[in-house]
This record gives sequence, structure tokens and C-alpha cells, in this order.
Amino acid sequence: MIVRMRAATAAMVGALCGAGWFWSLEPSSQFLCRDSGWTCVISLVLLIVPALVVVWGLVGWGLLRLVRYSPAWPTAVAGTAAAVVLLMIGIFALRFVRVELPEDAGTFLVASAAAGGYALAAVVTGGYRGRRDRTEHSGQDG
Repeated sequence: MIVRMRAATAAMVGALCGAGWFWSLEPSSQFLCRDSGWTCVISLVLLIVPALVVVWGLVGWGLLRLVRYSPAWPTAVAGTAAAVVLLMIGIFALRFVRVELPEDAGTFLVASAAAGGYALAAVVTGGYRGRRDRTEHSGQDG
């Protein structure tokens, strides 16, 4: 039960960070790209997208720390990495089956990939907390 709540908390943080990342792409690209062309595309791919991934990963870590989630740092790092991988898999899978999404479906796709990545990271990082047989504090030796 506690593992599910931890995964749900991390998934909510991931969904918020994924949606925030997607919504911050357009304003930051408009700030950097005054004109269209290869310079804009290269700076978008090599500068803006990775910088926003790092920024929103730090925001995810801060939100996890705010709700007193432990371990926040490994979950935020693994969640951000898993979100990027899940997003790439989702994009390639949708293109492979030739699914035409509505124009505003990008927010949902990125937020769901980030929620899945953070939930997966919460399950993976939450399992390393030591003994689980409830004898660690009851005074028993062994």
C-alpha cells in the first residue's frame, strides 16, 4: 500500500514536471529563435530541450523534497531519465502505427510519459530501504 502511494506521489510530480516542460518549450524557443532556419533548429535541439530537461528535473527534485519524499534525488534523476526514454518510445510507436494526434495532445503525451517515468523510478528506488520484516526496531537481535 505504501509503495503504491509513493508511486502515485512521484507520478503526480512527474506529470506536473512533464506538462511544465512541454509548456515551457514554446516560450523559450521564441526567446532564442527570432527567425526560422537551421540555426534555430540546432539551438533548439542542442540547447533548449536539454536545458529544460535539467531545469524540470530539478523542479521535480524540489517538489519531491517539498512533500518529504525519500529518496528524492535518485527518484528525480531516474524519473527524468525514464520519462525521456518513455517519451521517445511513445513517439516512435505512435509514428510507427501512423497515429494522427490532435494538435494539443503533446501535453498529455509528455505528461503521461513523465508520470510513468517518475512512478517507475519511485518503485525502483523505493525498494532499497533495508529489512522489511518489521524486526529492526523491536529489540530482536538477528
